Amino acid sequence: MRENPLLEIKNFSLGLEIDKKVYPVLKNVNFSFFKGKIHAIVGESGCGKTMSVMSVLKLLPRNSRILGGKIIFENENILDFSEKQMLKIRGRKIALIPQDPMTSLNPLYTVENQLLEVIMLHNEVSRDQAKKIAIKTLESVEFKDVKNRIKSYPHELSGGMKQRVIIAMALAANADILIADEPTTALDVTIQAQILKLLMKIKEQGKTIVLITHDLGVVAQYSDDISIMYLGHVVERAATNELFKNPHHPYTKALIEALPVKKGKKLKNIVGQPAPITENITGCPFNPRCAKADYLCFSQIPTLKNVHNSNVACFHPY
Repeated sequence: MRENPLLEIKNFSLGLEIDKKVYPVLKNVNFSFFKGKIHAIVGESGCGKTMSVMSVLKLLPRNSRILGGKIIFENENILDFSEKQMLKIRGRKIALIPQDPMTSLNPLYTVENQLLEVIMLHNEVSRDQAKKIAIKTLESVEFKDVKNRIKSYPHELSGGMKQRVIIAMALAANADILIADEPTTALDVTIQAQILKLLMKIKEQGKTIVLITHDLGVVAQYSDDISIMYLGHVVERAATNELFKNPHHPYTKALIEALPVKKGKKLKNIVGQPAPITENITGCPFNPRCAKADYLCFSQIPTLKNVHNSNVACFHPY
């Protein structure tokens, strides 16, 4: 039996106000994140992956409107927290590894200064103690030639080295949960693999990692659990090995079939494009692109139900 989740998003709905009208972007989403696990959230751009996790940190656009639900951490609803309370959570307990390492570091400060600022903000230590922590943390993320390169400015580092600095900054405060938002997008394939292996190593130290990505192939060998999102809905959730072995939602199946598996094999495209948030779709959000859709799919929204070892929001699962 699994232990209680470290973080839960429960029946959470969020909208964006555009021209005085609120358009839903997250619709009753549910996530459970467990200690020492990598939970991947996968879906096409605009499906709500980043909005889901930014809600945890309460780092949302000004035109966002919370429409319902709870986000439970340490038995409290984060949505009720003041900004002062959130400052004790962000970085210290839940840390963000942002999407673009090229722009996430301050170009005017050295790696050392940026790490020291984070360490001294979240820990009661002297500057000398903070320097030792900085070196140890950089070594733990396989940052090369630490004692010399810690004095470098961001522009003097490769993309992979910058990403290691950002991960070190997330680890420096000893956060329980790391949210990695597309951490490999701007990196070449070799460096991608190194960063993902590093996240695996961090997970094995007992950290919880939420991995946001649009690439199902990236998470196949690195995650423990996967949630598939489509237009603000979680449409399938399962253990990674189960999801790849037996995908049940038509969207999940289409994503897996679109992966390049064999050289020379023709890829299958998913017909059509996701609808914009301003378009109101009646029924299942995937119905305009689904070959299995019938009258039921066009009239009702399916909810997550257990299908074998997965949770699937579909009237006609595989």
